Amino acid sequence: MHLKYMLMASALIAAPAYAQSQSGGLQDIVVTAQRREENLQKAALAVSAVAGDVLVKQSVTQATDLSRLVPALQVAPAASFTQIYMRGIGSFGANAFAEQGVAFNLDGIYLSRPAAPAALFYDLERIEALKGPQGTLYGRNASGGALNVITAKPKLGETSGFVNAEYGNYSAFKTSAAVNLGLGEQWAARVSGQYARHDGYMSDGYDDEKTGALRGQLKFDNRAGINATLMLDYGHVGGKGSGGTIMPLIGNGRLGVSDPAVLAAYAAKSPTAPVPQITAKGDGFQNNNYYGAALTANADLGFATLTVLPAWRKTNLDFQSYASSFLIRDVEKSRQTSLEARLANRTGAVNWVAGVYWFNENVDARQAYDQGSNKLQINSILDTQSMAAFGQATATLAPKFRVTGGLRYTDDHKRQATNFTNMPFVGFVSPSTGNFTPIFANIAAVAATNVHFRKVTWKVGAEYDLAPRNLLYASVATGFKSGALYAAAGQNYSAPENLTAYTIGSKNRFLDNRLQVNIEAFWWDYRNQQVSHLGPVQVASTPAGAIYAPVFLTENAGAAKLYGLEAEMLFKPTEEDLFTADIQWLHARYKSFGYLAYSSSGATPAVGCAVASTSRLAATTGAAIFSVDCAGRPVVNAPEWTINLAYEHKFALKNGSALTLGADTRVQSASYVSIDYLDGGRQGAYMASNARLQFEPAGGRYSLTAFVNNLENTTVFAASFQSPVKNGVLYNQLRPPRTFGLRGSLRF
Repeated sequence: MHLKYMLMASALIAAPAYAQSQSGGLQDIVVTAQRREENLQKAALAVSAVAGDVLVKQSVTQATDLSRLVPALQVAPAASFTQIYMRGIGSFGANAFAEQGVAFNLDGIYLSRPAAPAALFYDLERIEALKGPQGTLYGRNASGGALNVITAKPKLGETSGFVNAEYGNYSAFKTSAAVNLGLGEQWAARVSGQYARHDGYMSDGYDDEKTGALRGQLKFDNRAGINATLMLDYGHVGGKGSGGTIMPLIGNGRLGVSDPAVLAAYAAKSPTAPVPQITAKGDGFQNNNYYGAALTANADLGFATLTVLPAWRKTNLDFQSYASSFLIRDVEKSRQTSLEARLANRTGAVNWVAGVYWFNENVDARQAYDQGSNKLQINSILDTQSMAAFGQATATLAPKFRVTGGLRYTDDHKRQATNFTNMPFVGFVSPSTGNFTPIFANIAAVAATNVHFRKVTWKVGAEYDLAPRNLLYASVATGFKSGALYAAAGQNYSAPENLTAYTIGSKNRFLDNRLQVNIEAFWWDYRNQQVSHLGPVQVASTPAGAIYAPVFLTENAGAAKLYGLEAEMLFKPTEEDLFTADIQWLHARYKSFGYLAYSSSGATPAVGCAVASTSRLAATTGAAIFSVDCAGRPVVNAPEWTINLAYEHKFALKNGSALTLGADTRVQSASYVSIDYLDGGRQGAYMASNARLQFEPAGGRYSLTAFVNNLENTTVFAASFQSPVKNGVLYNQLRPPRTFGLRGSLRF
């Protein structure tokens, strides 16, 4: 798809975050991306912000919906897990060992589990997407960036609230509500909740939603420098869970994994029966529960403000999925406790923040995988403890010129005690007599790990005010993602991955605050990338050498160079019109990229890269281990062009009522969503648009909106996974089809 055609397309979505200001121009947004409140246009870093009302307008109720909001962001489902990528940097991990490469934070609390970004997207003030490594001010694993979810806080002296309700096709019903209560002069409370459900988008009922959540907050503020907010939250995610379909897409509908046509297509692929087959069923489910408690306390000490943030979270997963062509049964209980304390000063020629961070997580996981001709059981006790000390300061050297420097020391201590059993198919009892009862080997092994990952990360930057509303900035920043554990009797953890980012940007307002143009150029040096995939790990040792069997592992696969440009533009020519354009051009290629692949049949792996045999010993006769070299290939989930466009017009009606018409689109060039680099795992260029028509009477207390999302009903791949036992057979997860409905909102 040519750029000219893309730019002619109608329609981004982050734009409505900028409402009209009192002066009639674009409104300023306050962010806390640098651990202090500041105008987004004055923040000398690459960050995009999306206001909470925009999430409601776009029917965002789960993390995977966020891909529509920010061009640099790609969010994909993986069973009950969430995979977040920022400009191609992220994690494909989908098990108890996995951690994100883009840090996910709720009100400043780092959430470690890939399943944790669930049941949180309601009653929000905003979402901040920080692009590039955040290795100084943020907690763990922010090598690719950070996604900050900021909840709406209690307000003193105010009784208010809202109710939103939405109904649409696929029997969709979504509602969220909040009540704010002023409790005297120094106390306030806020209670909010959400319920969202819809039928499955796939033919067999998968890709459904059934989410319920509740959040309570209590705030104290003596208005003399001491304030604190206590937050308790609970979320439940149910339903059948994410689905998938065999590639290439067959039929005219979204045929799910257990659809008869998909089952027949899968069964026809080699190896066929009587080799044991997995038959996907319609009994997939999710019964996942999330609990959290956090206290944010601030005290003005005169010379600085002290912030203390203790937090506790628990995630209980219980799900069964066939989305990747085989059975995944997972019961996982994780508990994390964290404490952050920091001092921050905003007066004088030097603004600084310094702090310490402590994090502890315990995971008890029971994971079972059945691929028909290979089975795997993993029982793990995992423990992570992280400690860090950090500081960052911005010094004003001249009235318009400032420099920034930051440093962080991190010590991650990880341990595991894992028992795992690999059960490959090795033959039949007596095929010559017609007895084709399958025989499975039973290869048991133990993984024990006790390892530290220590790293110093830093940031230096400079900024210059060209004019009161024109900022020029540049920075160099580093980040790292801690080494990942996996089940293996030999080497069972990867080294940390590292990223250095060079950024130069400019933020500008023109035409009496009606035109905003922000431009960023970036160069990222990505080293020791961690790649999660099904590959060979050592399970035994013999005089002839180590024996390897297939396990989902994370290994360091290579290095990449990523560079590009991003431009965010907003134009409000009149009080009734708002245009938005957010354009990203990204060049992302691997300088080196190699990993090992396990072939249970001994056939050469089906990948779009160079393949060579190895001398490593496979666990079963006939199996083989190959090396795969994908150097020079594009980075996964990193399209060259991503363009979000939007237009909104407000029609004034009689008696003070108004009618607002809005449209937006995302145009994206082709990209791969799998490291297999097969045609079936390549998402072609596409365009997906949304439109809405809102009526609001005088006073603005309530509104009624008709909407349609993915107007073109475009089929978009979210992820792709190759069958571990059927060479070249891909199963893809899909983003939502066309959805439409009505939404009503009441504010009081």
